[in-house]
Amino acid sequence: MIQESIRQLCAVSLLCGAALSLTPDGGVKKVTQLLCTAVLTLAVLSPLRELDFDVYALETAKLREAEAGITANAEKIEDRLNRIVIERQCEEYIMDKAGELGLDGIDVKVQAQWSLEGLWVPYSAQIIAGADEKAASELAGIIRDDLGIPTERQQWCGEG
Repeated sequence: MIQESIRQLCAVSLLCGAALSLTPDGGVKKVTQLLCTAVLTLAVLSPLRELDFDVYALETAKLREAEAGITANAEKIEDRLNRIVIERQCEEYIMDKAGELGLDGIDVKVQAQWSLEGLWVPYSAQIIAGADEKAASELAGIIRDDLGIPTERQQWCGEG
């Protein structure tokens, strides 16, 4: 439909251009210009007469529904990525602090939870380490104080 309309508009434009170039100056040229303007206007507006507004409204509604679905999906993905980023950063922070305390070869898994403030916050931590009690206690305190994970939500496991 659109291609045919463009072809018709081009053909009418060429005919009007030819008619205007062949018409002598004077009153006849002004009438020809007026007629060409009217014909070009009709050529531009004629596709609108064939437009089915019910189908157009339906297609517009479908596109809006698809847009809403895509937006909702993108928001879910963004929330999931934000959670993963928070968890990974907390895990890296705990690993860095463990390294400062001389605890090497530990494995950390942090779980984030959605807070009432609308943010992902660290909720629990699982630490697998073969560490002495003093270093583990210091690291547990750092996790509690810096990340806000209380000791009752810190699960400590020994290696091997």
